[in-house]
Amino acid sequence: MKKRFATSILAIVMAATVFGCGDPSKLTSKKNDTTVSQEQESVADSSNAASAADAASSEEITQEQNAESQSGDSAVTDGSASTEGVSVTEEEIVEPEIPTEEVQQPVETTEVEETKEDEEDKYYDIVFIGDSQFDNARGTGSDIPAYTCSLLGKKVKFYNLAIGGTAASLGREMSTDLETFDDSSFIGICYALAGKIKTDFLDQYPAGAELKKVKPKNVDLYIIEYGANDYINGKDLYNSSAGLDPHTYSGALTAGIGELKAISPDAEYILCGPSYCMWYNGEGTFIGDSFSVSKGIGPLTEYANTASNLANSMGITYFDSMYASQFDLKIETAEDYLVDGLHYNEKGRQIYAAVLAHTIQKLRGKDDSEMPYLEINSFDFWAYKDSLKK
Repeated sequence: MKKRFATSILAIVMAATVFGCGDPSKLTSKKNDTTVSQEQESVADSSNAASAADAASSEEITQEQNAESQSGDSAVTDGSASTEGVSVTEEEIVEPEIPTEEVQQPVETTEVEETKEDEEDKYYDIVFIGDSQFDNARGTGSDIPAYTCSLLGKKVKFYNLAIGGTAASLGREMSTDLETFDDSSFIGICYALAGKIKTDFLDQYPAGAELKKVKPKNVDLYIIEYGANDYINGKDLYNSSAGLDPHTYSGALTAGIGELKAISPDAEYILCGPSYCMWYNGEGTFIGDSFSVSKGIGPLTEYANTASNLANSMGITYFDSMYASQFDLKIETAEDYLVDGLHYNEKGRQIYAAVLAHTIQKLRGKDDSEMPYLEINSFDFWAYKDSLKK
């Protein structure tokens, strides 16, 4: 029942448009070394809210968003026009438990011998750090890190430090005393990699064992993905009086990447924003999507905009999965991509991984081609994988 009315309800709630909550969430785009801000058109005009309920109008709205979603390698939708048609409390949206999924098309993953201290590192080392999007399906050969690295050829090894349910930032009241620090957020993972805190508290997660294998000086690429849990837990986007405040989304990402740069001076970075999603409350009732539901800070789009701006300002690569700029995850296809409105299903993970792998190869200078726009109903992961060998 909840999915039957999802499209029509969303079209109505998205008709109400208000301004975004802060400068870091007003999406900017780097083009010709100049940062520009472009104003997003209102998602729906209140005068035609009723007609927007039909599929044709919904498609038109989505196409307008997509057309504005990218300039160069960055999305260019201004978060100042993000819709907040629904305002809810923190308790009304929670991260759903990922349903059990029978994997149909896993890839083979092999254990790579660790490089000894005095041995030359001959591998391209990738460290994935994130939440359940990267942690989901771990060990099955169908998680995003495994699918991604299966497309990169030989001499690549990866470490998955993702932990489901975690945010980039700390809780508002949490101490930053390194002597007692025990938070598994992004900033906590970075402190652990830097050797600044005890890591025993991470032993309860598979990521804890993976972390102990990482040699920061050998890391070639960090791939970082957070935002959904910062949003779910009502974390602030930024602190205007303390730019590196790890209790905020932007501050934690900035401080954490700073820690990584100090221990891995030769590494490159891809910052992945949160993905488009559909929100349901604890009773399973559809509330709205990532454009339309605010918990007081702003909708999830503003967290994506903040991550994009940060990547641009730091000169690192941004990976967009919010504005359907690289693949067709949007309201019309959400049920094809997402198993529960938030987490990618197997096919969704394959598409995410295919685009991410291409982004990595461009960063490495191994593929200068343009990635074709991927549509879930016509994409075959294995045919694509075979095409890379030709």
